[in-house]
Amino acid sequence: MTRTIKVAEIGDYVNGQMEKLLRVAVLETDNRVKMLSPVDLGRFRASWQVGENAALGGRKPEGAYPNQLPIERIGYSRERLGSIYSIHNNLPYAERLAAGAAGSGGTFEVRYNPRRSVVTWLSPGGGSSIQTDGPGWVQGIAKDIQGFVRINADRIGRES
Repeated sequence: MTRTIKVAEIGDYVNGQMEKLLRVAVLETDNRVKMLSPVDLGRFRASWQVGENAALGGRKPEGAYPNQLPIERIGYSRERLGSIYSIHNNLPYAERLAAGAAGSGGTFEVRYNPRRSVVTWLSPGGGSSIQTDGPGWVQGIAKDIQGFVRINADRIGRES
């Protein structure tokens, strides 16, 4: 299907398409980060937030967390060109989990889960990297989204 655009409207059309691409990129990044987050109770997964021009926001309160988590925008309602978006998690242990948190392996750990009892278990030594694709899973998502944006921006340029 061919679309007819007046020369004077090309700039607005391209900006609109790029804003759609930005919105999809932010939503897809948020979704991938949440779906690949290691889960015990779900607090880590539920605590991802998206900020515009700043990594603001608090921590998720204790409690039940749904399986499908909508995007949580902090300080804005819609993505637009010219702004910088950060997807962040303010839990104290978030950086360690996002980095893969490799354990020492073969050690016994005592963990407490409010929904279960205290459990002593043999740590397999992988930390959260066992539940994810390993250390660097967040960087892998970033690389995938960069490629997605590059390909689709080129497509918008060719079709405009």
